[in-house]
Amino acid sequence: MTEKGRNRISFLRKIVIPLLIFCLAASNFFGADKDSSSSEKPWILAARKFALDGASSKTAQSAASVLPKLILEHISVDMVRSVMRDEKAARKNDALLTERLDLFLQLSKEIKARDALVLNNYSGLSFELALADAQKKIKEVQDKIDANLKKQEAIYHPEKSKKKVLKELRPDLLETTEKIALYKNDSEALFEAGEDAENDGVYSRKYEKEISSAKINAVVAGKISFYGDYICANVDLVVYPGAKKVASAMEVGSISQISLVAENLAFELLPEIANGLPVELDFSVNPKEALSNAVLTIDNIVYDPMPEKAVVSSGFHSISVEADNYARETFIYNFSGRSRFFIEVNFKEKSEGSVKLVLSKFVPGDIFFDGKYVGPSSKTDYVDVPLKVNGDTVFGYFESPLVDKKKPENTHNEIMFVQIPRNLMVDGNQLQARVKVYDISKNIDRRRKIMYLSYSALMLSLPFLFYTYGRFISCQRGVQTSYGEVTADDYNKYRSLSLVGTGISAVCGVWFVCELVAYLIAVDKTLPPKAKKVKPYTLRKMQNARQLEAVQSMMEEEAAAITPFMPEREEPKKEEAKPLGPETKDESEN
Repeated sequence: MTEKGRNRISFLRKIVIPLLIFCLAASNFFGADKDSSSSEKPWILAARKFALDGASSKTAQSAASVLPKLILEHISVDMVRSVMRDEKAARKNDALLTERLDLFLQLSKEIKARDALVLNNYSGLSFELALADAQKKIKEVQDKIDANLKKQEAIYHPEKSKKKVLKELRPDLLETTEKIALYKNDSEALFEAGEDAENDGVYSRKYEKEISSAKINAVVAGKISFYGDYICANVDLVVYPGAKKVASAMEVGSISQISLVAENLAFELLPEIANGLPVELDFSVNPKEALSNAVLTIDNIVYDPMPEKAVVSSGFHSISVEADNYARETFIYNFSGRSRFFIEVNFKEKSEGSVKLVLSKFVPGDIFFDGKYVGPSSKTDYVDVPLKVNGDTVFGYFESPLVDKKKPENTHNEIMFVQIPRNLMVDGNQLQARVKVYDISKNIDRRRKIMYLSYSALMLSLPFLFYTYGRFISCQRGVQTSYGEVTADDYNKYRSLSLVGTGISAVCGVWFVCELVAYLIAVDKTLPPKAKKVKPYTLRKMQNARQLEAVQSMMEEEAAAITPFMPEREEPKKEEAKPLGPETKDESEN
């Protein structure tokens, strides 16, 4: 190998290859718009219109549709279901059955194709080859059916199956957890099957096929009986595939309180929907004297007085504890993985207070704190924010109309959050917050696109830089060692081009770094701005605004006082245009 070739290889090893590796790594880091991890398939729950036992009035028909919708409303979207082995086995068995039906149709097709060979005008050797090919296809389909049957046998009789088959099935039969979702993500949407399937019932094969097509995992079905102004509802939870009834509930109530009936039915079905093992919660309250009047709330169920222990199903639960003269403690936690949890509640003394807040840069809008409306923003005065000052960080939000300059009809209200830090939560404190109203997500998308553009420009500039710089290094070494035919023109040419390439790449690199910083700043804007102590400049602006408002008010009052004494001006009468007749025509001629 020549010296020139060795120099090129050395250059590639030391500079080009590491740079390419860095570029590929950077493209993988910056190229993903969203998290690439695929979300798990949800466990979909649906409900059907309840059947009626005897009654057929409009009220009964309405109740049959409203009651299942109200039950779905009480199903929390944050719940997860523990999918056990029997349910996973039923799913796998249903998938194997569907596969066998397809394979059987393929087998029928291949056998008919083989039998049709005798009708074709084949020679002896051609017939033998075609017959052998047809038999091979039939054998492949038969082998697939046999493998399918072995998997089905392994599900219910693992002791009779081979280790290889069991190993293939193990991932499909492991117990997992799936997030519970409603049919069409809407509690108002009831599942309606075809007429034949509805007539056959929820346990029929026809109904199960339609459930499978809609990708539903369970259905809430029921029947309602009417006795005067009272109803009796019997509800079943049916899990598919397999049409297995896993829970039943019955409730009696007044038709005027149908919402309470639905809540009680949902409460009875929730443990079976989550399908989780019971979890024991042990509570410890500090200080001890707060326990005497403490009230515990778990998922909208109130325990008064508060017990020391409670039993809930495995999964996410919302817990709230409150007592007189103490601040309420609320949290959400996933109680799973263990059978017992210890919860320590440390109450903080409640002290009522208020904080005065003003916007350092006035923007018209409404201010909300602790989920309550506290008043509109003002140029001239503070807004009193009533808070329970307990040493915690408080969040509020500012709602203001955002006008689309290109399309004014698309004007909508934008919400910007505000944070009051813990150290500034002092009763009577005067604070200011700077709120800029704009579409944060749209701004992030814009900055991200520009950043990708600058990154693409940097990547496109590198090949030119690598080529020109490599040729310049080769020419330089050729001149130094007097090897090869390297002219001064070539040396100067590639030296200039390498400087140009370096400059372009440097500019693109600086552009990319600047856009990356701008993108990170735009993403950081999603965090709510912190309120600060009011500054003298803001106080002067408020004072000037008050003075200007007072002057304008005085001028309006003076104008209103002078207006009744001013004489009304008579508008001059407009003379009607006379038609141009013979006389006027003669006068104009004269």
